[in-house]
Amino acid sequence: MKNRWAAAAACLIASMLLSACGAPTASPPLSSEPIRIATYLWPGSYWVDIAWDKGWFRDAGLTVERVDVNGRYFESMHAVNAGELHGMGFTQYDLVRHVAAGNDLAGIIAIDYSEAAEGLIARPGIRRLRDLRGKKLALHRGTYLEYLLSVVAERERVKLDDITLIERFGDEAIQDFIAGRVDAVLMWEPFVSEAKAAGGVQILSAADVPGLTYSVFTMRRDFIESHPREVEALVQVWHRAERFIRDHPIDACEIVARLSKETEPYVQELLRTDRVLDVADNGRAFSYAAGFESLHGSWRRMNDFMIDRGLAARRVDSPAHLDSRFIRALQ
Repeated sequence: MKNRWAAAAACLIASMLLSACGAPTASPPLSSEPIRIATYLWPGSYWVDIAWDKGWFRDAGLTVERVDVNGRYFESMHAVNAGELHGMGFTQYDLVRHVAAGNDLAGIIAIDYSEAAEGLIARPGIRRLRDLRGKKLALHRGTYLEYLLSVVAERERVKLDDITLIERFGDEAIQDFIAGRVDAVLMWEPFVSEAKAAGGVQILSAADVPGLTYSVFTMRRDFIESHPREVEALVQVWHRAERFIRDHPIDACEIVARLSKETEPYVQELLRTDRVLDVADNGRAFSYAAGFESLHGSWRRMNDFMIDRGLAARRVDSPAHLDSRFIRALQ
């Protein structure tokens, strides 16, 4: 009996030693804290709708609250700054602008870039940007649209001071264009199509500068640092959803149209003009290069533009606010 007790005790001690020396243990569960993710009707955000509709967030152990902010893009970025929303697609330009304003944000996924979703539409007879000298162009000032305009103007050697830029947003710009109060508009869809339908002629689009208008899924850095496993799982869900969009675009657009209460043809047309990015695209986007295809390459130029226009008071470095570790884990 004494020997049996001694043997049992020895086995127990050995088991405890093996456990202490690295025997596998179960990973702690992901946080049950709801992650509030904004979505709006733009191809870079389609993945949120698809993953939410199919239950893929739940499958990944995440508790995600889908927040529809369609039509409230600019206001919703401030909600991310304040921690009221945990993640949302920002244009890269807006990410730089909000970081330069003192908000500690980081882009973790390059989700899309425009191939033709933004355009400059002018009245007949205006064929090139230089033909707008002395004329009126309506656009949302201080946004990536004005940055796009500055890049094209520099390339075509046109001084923007020779063009009267009028601050207009959305329907206001289209109404002024139809009424003849402005000679051209620089807008995004659906306003580009509306201007064309009103008789306008497209003289340039984002397709003329590929990669210039990235959108980046953005979160506060304190959330990323305190929830790295949740963010890792979130990026894996994005990967699953972006593959579904590529492999099943019609089914993907049906889901987005149903959730957004929009027509399928319109959702499909947006997808045609705006490229949803994959893991390989992200490898290029997060690389350190000088061209527009690199987020780092574009960052400083955007920051310089903002400082020159009085839209930002300081320079901010891209490495601290472009966090590629979660994307690189997929490669």
